[in-house]
Amino acid sequence: MFKKQSGTVLVVSLMILISLTLLVLSATQSTLMQEKMTSAIRDAHISLEVAESGVRDAEEMIDALTGVTGFSDAGTGGMYSEGNGPSDLFADTVWSSNLTNEATGQISGLVSRYFVEYLGLFSVGGSLSNINIDEKNSTSGDVHGFKIVARSVGRDGNTERVIVSYYGKSF
Repeated sequence: MFKKQSGTVLVVSLMILISLTLLVLSATQSTLMQEKMTSAIRDAHISLEVAESGVRDAEEMIDALTGVTGFSDAGTGGMYSEGNGPSDLFADTVWSSNLTNEATGQISGLVSRYFVEYLGLFSVGGSLSNINIDEKNSTSGDVHGFKIVARSVGRDGNTERVIVSYYGKSF
């Protein structure tokens, strides 16, 4: 009445179970990788927003200036005279507190740092095609050019964004 069983069904079902387990583990690993990538992209976007807020803060600081006498060769207070701004924008020493300014606004608890380099006096209509000229003052005649460099670091400390912008103001 009972036949001798050879266990073939058991072996086949174990192989199917192992295959499904490997498939689930692979899908889980892929999902974790996608979550890490999404987090890194979000961190990069937030860091970029923070750096842009630093540029806007620097533009407001320039708008409040009444002259260019505060700019120095040493960059005291983040204000460098013509040709004396840092050349290596990614060096950590450039972004120390005495060589840069801290932006006033915070985004997600992050703050940008920036410095401004005075570029000299330009004639309007000449080489100013890439410089934002403030709209609050008259732009006829000569315009003082400024290079704004802002930097922010993301939440995890691995994301860094550096923005270079040019701004013009007539006094």
